[in-house]
Amino acid sequence: MNKKIIIIGILVLVSIVIVVALNIFSSEKSTIKIGGAFVLTGPVAILGELQVNAANMAVEDVNAQGGINGRKIELIIEDSAFDPKTALNAYQALKLKGVKYIIADGSPVVSSIRPAALKDGNLIFAVGATTPGYFDGSDLSCRIALTAKNFGPAFTQLLEKKGYKSVVALLPDNEYGHGLYDEFTKAFTANGGKIIAVEFYNTTSTAGDYRTNITKLKSFQGDVDAMIVLQVSNTVEPMLKQIKELGWYKSMVSDYYMINNPALKELSLANGIDFIDYQYSRESSLNESETEKTFKEKYTAKFGSAPVFIGAGHYDVTKLIIEGIKNAGDNPQKVANYISKLKNYEAVTGNISFNDDCEVSRDTVFRTVQDGKIIDLK
Repeated sequence: MNKKIIIIGILVLVSIVIVVALNIFSSEKSTIKIGGAFVLTGPVAILGELQVNAANMAVEDVNAQGGINGRKIELIIEDSAFDPKTALNAYQALKLKGVKYIIADGSPVVSSIRPAALKDGNLIFAVGATTPGYFDGSDLSCRIALTAKNFGPAFTQLLEKKGYKSVVALLPDNEYGHGLYDEFTKAFTANGGKIIAVEFYNTTSTAGDYRTNITKLKSFQGDVDAMIVLQVSNTVEPMLKQIKELGWYKSMVSDYYMINNPALKELSLANGIDFIDYQYSRESSLNESETEKTFKEKYTAKFGSAPVFIGAGHYDVTKLIIEGIKNAGDNPQKVANYISKLKNYEAVTGNISFNDDCEVSRDTVFRTVQDGKIIDLK
């Protein structure tokens, strides 16, 4: 009887050892999941292709080198549709799939996801979202973008450079448009500028009819120096055509997101528009680093077009998360702590340093569209 008990005990012990060993082996070989709340549908869907291409390229590069300690990176993608409600659903879907690191972009998207991600102790990383609400004191919400706090003073400087004292504005009715308008208003009015009128247009329509908004602003044309116009959606070309057709002849000022919008196929439609841009440019230059040059060449060869900032930024953010996991372990808070301490990191989009809020500081440049080409503004 005692002998039988001993044999059973040994078998149980061996079984436990086997189960533990299998679990350890499985854990070591399981994938590390990174989620993308990307814009796959809706009026801004053209950005989704850039997001997916760049993030996938970063994952492929790392996996080709063996992943992280033998564990492959798995990119799991959900559709944010550039819509707050859809974005939150996308986050919940990623969470159910075991994702703890989320790449998201667009002010309406990150404004919706950020509170839930922080509550769950997950890391959310934004590329180009401008919203001031992202300044929250938490290193679990990281960002590498120029923000509304950059664009507000930058618009003021650009308008001052051109000698413009009064403006009207045509802006999207979302977190992006309102956040930028608030920061611009503070900076411009403090500098003696006047905002005569503002129109916030509907961002959910795919029809692309802005004539009512434009007509209202045109009524003030004789009293202003310029129009500030922002458009990140697929209907950027209809907007520019309608502005011209309705007889707007004064100057226009914009930002990177409109002029580098992938939907703006006919760049000559933006001739004469001065805009605020990142120092990074899709065009090759003598000043670019070897990291930037190699990325541009590889991306262009793979996808047939040079990458704008949104593409390059998604590559950077994906690689940053992977580097954080490699150096700090598969733990969102430890990864966030690691990233927020990085200084002079050589990213594709330039050397960047993070602060305790996991934000970077970037300089703006002024460019203009001339003869269907983007050139530096002198």
